[in-house]
Amino acid sequence: MAAGVLRAGIMTRRVHIVGCRRSGTTLLMELMWLSFEFSGRHAHEISVFEPIPEGETLYLTKKPPDTIRIGEIFQADPNLHVIAMLRDPRAVITSKHKNRPDVYFSGYFRWKQYVDALEAFRDHPRFILIRYEDLLIDPDATQCRINAQLSFLQKKRKFSTYPLGVEVSNNASNSLNGVRPFDISRIDGWKNHLPRVNGQLRDHPEMIKDLIDAGYEETDDWVKMLEGEKFYSQNYKDSRPHILKRFESNLRYRLKIRKYLQRI
Repeated sequence: MAAGVLRAGIMTRRVHIVGCRRSGTTLLMELMWLSFEFSGRHAHEISVFEPIPEGETLYLTKKPPDTIRIGEIFQADPNLHVIAMLRDPRAVITSKHKNRPDVYFSGYFRWKQYVDALEAFRDHPRFILIRYEDLLIDPDATQCRINAQLSFLQKKRKFSTYPLGVEVSNNASNSLNGVRPFDISRIDGWKNHLPRVNGQLRDHPEMIKDLIDAGYEETDDWVKMLEGEKFYSQNYKDSRPHILKRFESNLRYRLKIRKYLQRI
């Protein structure tokens, strides 16, 4: 059965985390599990379209690609609560994954696509947008904000106690590049990858305006630091999928959406 159904008089809620890859979705997943009471969770990533196991009453999941697919079911399911992570795109496009250390793991195109998709939920009472930077700077304030909006959550401990006593799966550890304490130096880590930023800016000049619109810059003065830098480019995840692949994905998710709506 899906989230939002009544089992033996007990309502099942689901808290699902989305956002562009390398935006902190895994970190938030582990913090939520560590700090709030849930009846269960998936070990790492599973789509919201997968049913909640029988017997669960408050289930925690996450899946970044669901960001662009979740709109219709989110509006229809009153017991689906969504938390989205937002991170400076320059940090997203310069982040690497332990499983693929030779490439940058996400491109600007994907960040922009996901941010645009999230605009439809911005003022919804079951939706929370969390900035990765705010989470690092003041984890406990971020936790309080989540708890204030999702008042059904029962707090166990503070976000700031992470990673004390934390055990994560291998997949989660790889996504986190190891379990580490909060480190605000990660916020400006993109400055160590200026050729990558320069290459993505060349391909996506709209980044300048998008950074201002998202509140990450007030002006375009930051571009000056790219003067004289080389242009790094790669094929991995930096362009739109082939049109046939997009068609297949759209059709597949159309069927998943229909099935989800039938379940609830």
